[in-house]
Amino acid sequence: MKHVPDNEIRAEVRSLLVRQRVDQWRLQLRVTNGIVRITGELVFLRGSDPTPPSLVEGLERSLNSSVGVKHATLDVTNWKKPSGGEWKLVEERMPALVTAAAA
Repeated sequence: MKHVPDNEIRAEVRSLLVRQRVDQWRLQLRVTNGIVRITGELVFLRGSDPTPPSLVEGLERSLNSSVGVKHATLDVTNWKKPSGGEWKLVEERMPALVTAAAA
């Protein structure tokens, strides 16, 4: 595999996130030696419909097949993928202060 500088990989990943209509304000992106790690909250800008897991799966597949990427990890707070399983949206929990005020 040809070596691709991390800054070029970062630019390609950002471009991919734009094409897939991902809200980048809620994410942090790190690239080190071709290894991509995305953390934060993964939100697609597609309207009010619930996001299908296939969008997250497609994003993960696209990240791992990008030029120069050795491995990509999506470690986001609102989506979880059990080993060997399918991506699932994590239910949002209300903050303790809001729950206490409602009681």
